[in-house]
Amino acid sequence: MDYRLNSTKSYHVYELGTLGWELTVCNALYPPQTPIRKILLHDDSYGHFLYDYLSRLVPMADIRKVLEIGGGYGYLMKDFLDRNSSLRPCMLDISPFLLQRQKETLEGHDIFYREEDFLETDPAVLTGFDLAVLNENLGDFPTLVNLSEEFFEPPAQVIDPNLKRALDLFERYNFERPAQGLFNFNIGAIEALEKICASGVPYVYLGEHSCEAAVPGHLQSMIHVDSKGSPERISLKGHDEYTIKMSYLEKIAHTFHYTSVRGPFADFIPVDFTDRLRFILASQGRYGDEDEMICQFVEDLYKYEYLVLAKQ
Repeated sequence: MDYRLNSTKSYHVYELGTLGWELTVCNALYPPQTPIRKILLHDDSYGHFLYDYLSRLVPMADIRKVLEIGGGYGYLMKDFLDRNSSLRPCMLDISPFLLQRQKETLEGHDIFYREEDFLETDPAVLTGFDLAVLNENLGDFPTLVNLSEEFFEPPAQVIDPNLKRALDLFERYNFERPAQGLFNFNIGAIEALEKICASGVPYVYLGEHSCEAAVPGHLQSMIHVDSKGSPERISLKGHDEYTIKMSYLEKIAHTFHYTSVRGPFADFIPVDFTDRLRFILASQGRYGDEDEMICQFVEDLYKYEYLVLAKQ
């Protein structure tokens, strides 16, 4: 079988020098002067919106030790600390560049930093954390690309270690098999969540571009999201990422006796659908750079899904 393993590790460790090439939802909302905030019901940042939403699902006032895996520029954690100064975060990142940016953003706060690949992190490190956060980075984890139906019928002899790990995951969690044809498998994201759930961290937040995203019926004439149901390639500067099959992650969580709340980012980032915004969406942002940016942002609120997990 002619498959490959897509990895972004080398890029993040040795090449990454800016996130400007991939404007995350968090980064898009961070500058107070961004025109994107004009379309919101409330002028605020991503981390504030998320913290307030999590407070409805998680006893955030009781949370102390937070592990953020892949914290970007540190904006989300800065917002969390604005809301709750008693948090004691640990920022774990594979990228030395991003870890340095986090230190600059979070200067003056009591933060512990770890530079490492989370897939290689000793599970004992997770002991004692109240909340784990992986925001808009699951697509960076390794993905098996161009698997075929042969994957499910391996030869009797020992098979490729990557394929064996993936096949074991399908069997362990009884994942639904993809439809006929080639498919991609988020093996890294799945193993990362498996590690977190096996450690028993009480609460987990995950958010990423989903291959199963959907738009509510009343908005489908304005917002266009084409979800294939299988992880899709996103080509970025210097590396490829893949969208996430959230239903697989949800199944892992349930296996480890976590409850789950799942939905689009639009659940916690409220948009004011004015006549002006409806015009921008209907025209697909073709009348100016600002309109194009707003259109892309609103689409992203439905392309990205979150999972909030709570240990039973």
